[in-house]
Amino acid sequence: MSHPKFSGFFAHAALLLWLGMGAARAAGPPVDICVGNFSPYNSPELPQGGPVIQIATEALRRSGYELKAEFMPWARILKDGSDGRCGILGIWRNAERELMFDFSQPILQQELGFFARKGAKHQLQTAQQLKSLLIGVERGSYLPPILSDKSLRFDPVGSLQKNLQKLALGRIDLAFGAKEAGLASLEREPSLKAQVEWLSPGLERKDTYLAFAKTHPQASELIAAFDKGLLSMKADGSLQRILKSGGLANTLP
Repeated sequence: MSHPKFSGFFAHAALLLWLGMGAARAAGPPVDICVGNFSPYNSPELPQGGPVIQIATEALRRSGYELKAEFMPWARILKDGSDGRCGILGIWRNAERELMFDFSQPILQQELGFFARKGAKHQLQTAQQLKSLLIGVERGSYLPPILSDKSLRFDPVGSLQKNLQKLALGRIDLAFGAKEAGLASLEREPSLKAQVEWLSPGLERKDTYLAFAKTHPQASELIAAFDKGLLSMKADGSLQRILKSGGLANTLP
């Protein structure tokens, strides 16, 4: 789950201001959340931080808490989150993470798979067919079972967008990532869109969660509070409305 520096500074400040206004209404204790710049789900450049932050902010507000979000690279998110310094918003589950984190109810689903250069005729049904290819992945990110083969070759970088750029330059053969995030990146860069495409069907659909390290002193309390607010949002339709307004209407778990 990519990050501008100065380009996102003022948007980040605006997001914190907006969250502060929400906190004034909620008047509840703050909850530190680490999150990545992962448009169209969450980004300092999106309105109110993007639909996932809007959902998490409202779910916690309904349970009497104030969300305080900080954008950072994914590798640092995992480090700070696993150390119990913050909750992680927008994380996928796997066996290793189950040992470290407590997870909320799923917020939405992301379709995962490959992007490739247009016109490439890759056969991707088995790990054996992938062995001859160099696969771009986001450093520290979840990989599906088909990519667990130790003989596969990976090129880890900081973001899916960087891998899409490397695809266009012919430096890698495939880029693994979330479909909607990759398509959003291609829309922002028409030169990439002309050269790179999503390979359908994807590999799997993965639920996305809020998680806290098991060592976090309030992990159980905050997960329960978030789930209560999220259930309320599902019941009154506000969850669906936020996803639809963010262009993610088909991502409900």
